[in-house]
Amino acid sequence: MAQLKDFLFKYRWWILIGSSLVMFTMIILLALVVLQMNTSYPIDVTPIDQHTQFLTEIPVIPVEAAADQFPTLTAPPTIQSNIIELPGREVAYVQQVIDGDSIEVSLDGVAYNLRYIGIDAPEIGMPLFKEAAEANRRLVEGQIVELEHDITNTDQYGRLLRYVFLPDGMLVNAELVRLGLAAAKAYPPDIKYQEMIASSESTAIAAGIGLWAPEMTPTPIINLDISTFIQVDPGCSQFNAPGNDNHNKNEEYVCLVNTGSELVEMMGWSIHDDYGWTYNFPSFAIESGAKVRVFTGCGSDSSQELYWCKDETAVWNNDGDCVNLLNGEGVEAAIYCY
Repeated sequence: MAQLKDFLFKYRWWILIGSSLVMFTMIILLALVVLQMNTSYPIDVTPIDQHTQFLTEIPVIPVEAAADQFPTLTAPPTIQSNIIELPGREVAYVQQVIDGDSIEVSLDGVAYNLRYIGIDAPEIGMPLFKEAAEANRRLVEGQIVELEHDITNTDQYGRLLRYVFLPDGMLVNAELVRLGLAAAKAYPPDIKYQEMIASSESTAIAAGIGLWAPEMTPTPIINLDISTFIQVDPGCSQFNAPGNDNHNKNEEYVCLVNTGSELVEMMGWSIHDDYGWTYNFPSFAIESGAKVRVFTGCGSDSSQELYWCKDETAVWNNDGDCVNLLNGEGVEAAIYCY
């Protein structure tokens, strides 16, 4: 031990110098490592004014405009209302109005087409069609309503048959009749509220409004240009195809005849049934005295045959329907009901 102490004391300066050199070397190496790391990620030396110029080039969209461009998606409304659901009734949300006497509702999260019971509103192409649809829209679209059924649940088109009540208790079926925008029409056995609906029609008739206004008094359809008069010919029409109409659509057809003395251009004309199915004529003409059959199914058009190529169901109701023929200006040119 004494010898070690003598050694350390004798060479103490060399040991101190050596230790200092080692520490200095380690500091230099550490500095080199740090410098290398900094050079691996270059510092952005872009002048501040260049950054400012770049930022000013980015278009700024006002909050209101941004909201228009990116509308917020909302879930279907939760049905909450002050309606007290009575026995035999169900609460629904009116998603949209189809026309004056039918709507689309959401019932238990499922969409259904619905037809009002006990009334008949103008069909497309008829006077007051738009007014009836608009009145119906103002009454119920986007509203929570209560539905009440009668005897029959659905019609032949699968639409729900219902009386529709607003939260204040108003029967929409009767209100549309009271406004003169629909006629009371009984469909037995569904006549639970028919007396109320008929009373509403009496009110409209007494007031002379809507369908009952003097200028709306039914008059024979007169074609001012008698030389271009197109009519439905029931003798060569077939509205009830043999067997299942949906599977035999080319045996279901409506026949039109030109009773005038001149050729009639049919481009822009259309045919509608009471439900609203629509056939639009292609570039086509009917010679004087000639007939053309419009088949519900698919095929190749000719001078005497046209094909609707209707998908899904057939068009003409076997229990009765109306053929509404509109000219190129959307004016009713002829109507045939069977």
